[in-house]
Amino acid sequence: MAKIGIEKCNSNLSLHQILYILVPIGYLLMHQKITIHGTAFVTSLFRAGNAELSKDRYAHLWANSTVEDHANSYSAAVSKYEPYAHCLRNRYFYDKMVELIEKESVEVLINFGCGFSMYPFILDKDILFIEVDKEDVIAFKKDQISNWQKQGLLLPKNIHYLAADFNQTDHTSLLEVVQKLTGNKKSLILLEGVLFFLAAQDTYRLFNLFHALQKKGDYVGSVSFTPLLEKEAVFAKLINFVESNLEKNQQFQYQTVPDEFYQNLDGYELLEHRDTFSLSRQYRPAKVLPEPEVLNEHMYLLKKNADNY
Repeated sequence: MAKIGIEKCNSNLSLHQILYILVPIGYLLMHQKITIHGTAFVTSLFRAGNAELSKDRYAHLWANSTVEDHANSYSAAVSKYEPYAHCLRNRYFYDKMVELIEKESVEVLINFGCGFSMYPFILDKDILFIEVDKEDVIAFKKDQISNWQKQGLLLPKNIHYLAADFNQTDHTSLLEVVQKLTGNKKSLILLEGVLFFLAAQDTYRLFNLFHALQKKGDYVGSVSFTPLLEKEAVFAKLINFVESNLEKNQQFQYQTVPDEFYQNLDGYELLEHRDTFSLSRQYRPAKVLPEPEVLNEHMYLLKKNADNY
């Protein structure tokens, strides 16, 4: 894999802690601070806030008054444009999936860091879905989805749930399990809202895993911040909010990723690069976004252009 520099900002947080954001108080009461499910709850609420834009008509299932309170606190402290930005991100990948599935270019969606995303239910085609995340996220999501299906709120889907720790140095067992599930199916790997929480070495290991999993013609969709955002006050607000809500007892690095990482990724071609502002111009051209107040995310669509060797 190409050795592209990935920017990092030092802090005193572990990956496990950084993800412990904004969970309903009544859930996992043994945690004094915020738990791992928090970002997943809040981003679901953001998508539900404008389902017409995000296309996630089931995101509201994860909402309750406590989640709303946390989401409002986060938006007020960091950026009031965060709910809108998350809807844009979901819409972009939804549209790309629909397009690729219709062309029969994708037969399986592998969602790394799936959180509480609802792609299996908002996509009409019956493809294979593989959901990958931390063990407690997967256990909770699998249980909730099963309950809603029993209640008739969600249709049956071909979903496999896998627990994984992206900080592990060896992904061999995960590779073997996913390979058995996918076989020769054409895949799209999705990586949303994950890289900010990982160190550079974890990121390289993940993309090496993707390379081993996929064959020529498969796709990767990835989301990250660029180093330019580190200079903006809104980025500092994000870090300050997270640190004020989490216990600080271990070293953690906030990660931003330069465009060159994707441009020079061995075995992959960068097909498309979008950001929050370009998506806003596409989907809501009349809306004006003040640049200093937006946590500008970058979305990358890659296609594997080399066979494994």
